[in-house]
Amino acid sequence: MVAAVAAFLILPVLMMSAPTSAAPPVQGKWTVMVYLDADNSLESFGWTNLELLEQVGSQNNVNFVVLMDTLSGPAKLLHVDKGGVTVLADWGEVDMASQVTMTDFIHGAVKAAPAARYAFISWDHGGGWRGMNWDDTSSAQTGTTQFMNMTELRQAVVDGGVKFDVFAFDECLMAQPEIAYQLTGYAKYLVFSEETIYGQGFPYDTIARDLVANPDMGGLQLSKTITQDFAQYYNSITWANDWTISAFDMNYMGELTTAITHFGSAQLNTLSMYRSQFKNDLSNTISYYYPYYSDLEEYAMNVYADKQIADSSVKTAANEVIKAVGDGVVLTINSKHNYDSHGLSIYFPSYKSSYLGLKPAYDQVPFAVDSGWLVWLQAFCSNK
Repeated sequence: MVAAVAAFLILPVLMMSAPTSAAPPVQGKWTVMVYLDADNSLESFGWTNLELLEQVGSQNNVNFVVLMDTLSGPAKLLHVDKGGVTVLADWGEVDMASQVTMTDFIHGAVKAAPAARYAFISWDHGGGWRGMNWDDTSSAQTGTTQFMNMTELRQAVVDGGVKFDVFAFDECLMAQPEIAYQLTGYAKYLVFSEETIYGQGFPYDTIARDLVANPDMGGLQLSKTITQDFAQYYNSITWANDWTISAFDMNYMGELTTAITHFGSAQLNTLSMYRSQFKNDLSNTISYYYPYYSDLEEYAMNVYADKQIADSSVKTAANEVIKAVGDGVVLTINSKHNYDSHGLSIYFPSYKSSYLGLKPAYDQVPFAVDSGWLVWLQAFCSNK
């Protein structure tokens, strides 16, 4: 999420009730967990999004539980009610970049509001596979930039022990196989963006209202609802002309990984023949805030359609990627600026020696290693 288009905002006073010793909660139909990391430049937007959620609040067997940490105060575990919040616990200063904090939040939310289905929304800055959930207070205390990497994201959800029906990222640039791979086995549907997300974030009031109105919806329907509500909201804003949003069915993560493995291998085997063609096809592929994040399906389509590439293994592998993305992305909606986006980007730098060069940290990304995409990029980005 980026705060580039910020309006003048006055931080609201958080309307809270005191902690209570209520009877054990009854299982609801849905619990939506919002990991609201506003301990950084996005703090004002965090308050705004919490207020939007309060306009609907928990009702009809749907509970909204938020862990909110800000620059101006300690973290609090909140149950969001209509018109306000109940403080479930004061957590003091926490590191929202820590996998332990995310795991503790999952456990706390389940204890406070057990449900038949769970959704998780990670709220903060996002940088795709490069990281998420920056915590400025913890960074200042440690002297080292604190953020969550892909290995830590995986460990947080594994230790949390919940298989989420929907896992959504209200964060920039997170619609990547490098991200989705980390949720394998712990999420049924993902919602995320190939592009940056404006500071206004998700339309939490509309999403909450739709879920409360139909609490019997499943994960597929909720993932589509979030996607559609996001698109409707930003389509209504005249200046918001650079956005994407998509929903992905994790049942197809294996197919997607296999397809990318075959595609990388086929290109690697023919690199000496088709290096210039691959580079040209990449240059004709839409990219996003980071120019080394390229739309996966469009690149595969460009390779498949490239008449200068005759090798059948490359064509077959490209078509395999096209099919896998088409199978897995259940819905994608884009602004006019990003009309040819297909729901998933992938890390694809072009030259070793330029600012687009291969980042050393990429060899720590599990998907990159397991799929072989790292090996392909190491060869493609060389100066040969």
